[in-house]
Amino acid sequence: MTPPTDAGSHRLTQPTGLDDLQERFITGGRVTVTGRATYRGVRVGIKGVSPRNPSVEIYGPITLPDLLWRQDDVQSGFTSGDVAFSSLQRFWLTRTSTYDAVDEYTPRPGVLAVVDGDEYGVTDTCGTVSAAGIPELQVISLAEGAPEGADWVRDGYGQWTRFVARDRVTSVRQVEWTAVWRDLTVLVADISGEQALVFAERGGVPDYIPEITHGSNVHGGWSAVVPVEQLSLRSWTSTERPLGAGCVGGNVGLVRGRTVLVARADTAKAGETGVVAQKRRGETVTGEFSVDLWTGRADSGWEWRVDVDVADLADIRHIETTTEWKGETRTVAAIQESEDLIYLERETVDLREVSPLVHAATAVEPGELPTVDILW
Repeated sequence: MTPPTDAGSHRLTQPTGLDDLQERFITGGRVTVTGRATYRGVRVGIKGVSPRNPSVEIYGPITLPDLLWRQDDVQSGFTSGDVAFSSLQRFWLTRTSTYDAVDEYTPRPGVLAVVDGDEYGVTDTCGTVSAAGIPELQVISLAEGAPEGADWVRDGYGQWTRFVARDRVTSVRQVEWTAVWRDLTVLVADISGEQALVFAERGGVPDYIPEITHGSNVHGGWSAVVPVEQLSLRSWTSTERPLGAGCVGGNVGLVRGRTVLVARADTAKAGETGVVAQKRRGETVTGEFSVDLWTGRADSGWEWRVDVDVADLADIRHIETTTEWKGETRTVAAIQESEDLIYLERETVDLREVSPLVHAATAVEPGELPTVDILW
C-alpha cells in the first residue's frame, strides 16, 4: 500500500503535538519520525516520542539542561533525555515509512512530489532558477500518454516534464527498494524497463562480479546496472522530508533534458568541454550514474556522478543567491535548514537573522564551469 503523499506534509516543520512524532504500525510496515528542533536555543536531534512518558526524546550537547531520564556520555560530550513537546521549536522532521514487501502497488524508486493534489516524479530537488529569478522544480508526469497543457516537454528519456514554481511544493518523498542480488543485499535506486540500478553504500567491492562499477577505492560503496529479473525484492521505504530552499549557488544544466548540477571534469583543461553531472544521495537517478566515493576510506562518503556528453548538455545556468544581513547585501554560499543555518561569505548565521533570499541566474558555457568538487 502506498502511504499518503501530501496529507500532513506541513507537520514536518509545524507538528501540532506528540501524535505527529509517534511511531506507529501500518498495514505491512511501520512509520517513524525523526529530525531536528531547537531546545532552549540549541539545535538538538529528535528521536521520537519517549517510551517512558508523554514527552519527546532528544539528544544533543552534554550541556543541555533540564532533561528527564538523562543519559550523559562524557567521552563523546553528548547527552540524551526527555523534554516536553512545548519546549521545542523550529522543527525539521523526516517521516520514514518502511514496508515489508514490494508489490504491484509499490511506487518505483526515485523522488516524488505533490503539486496541486497530483503526484509527479522530481528530476532533482536542487532545482533551478528561472531567468526572472524564480526558484523552480522540474517534475515528471507519471500518467500514461501525453499530459494536458502546453508546457510539457519530452526529455531525453522519453518522459514528459515541466517546470513549476518551487513554492508550490512543501515536501518530497524518496522511494527506495531493498533487494538481494547474487547473495548481496543492495538498494535499488532506479528501474528502467528490464534494467535496475543497484548500489551498496559500504562493505567493499566483491572482486567476482564484473557488472559492478567503482573507482580506485575498493573498500567502500559501489553500484551496478543489472537485469530486474536477477533481483529478489525484499522491502521498500518512503522517506518524506521538507523540500527546502534547494540550489542557492552553483551551476545547473539540462542533461538529456533534466536539471542537474554540473561541473567541469577535473581531467579537463580550461576551455575544454569535459563535464560531470552530480547528484546527492536521495535524488532521482538513472542507469548511467554510478557511486563516486570521496576518499579511500572504507566508510567514505559518496555521491552520484556521470560523465556528460556535451551533445546532451543544454541551458547551463550559474545560480547566485543574496540576502540582507545587518544592513548589507551578502552572497549566500549554502543553507543547512535542518540546523537553521545559512552560510555567507566568511560567516555562518542563524536563518532567522536574514531577509528573504533573492535569486539570479546567468547563462554559462561548458568551458566556463568550475572544476568538479564534492557535494557536501
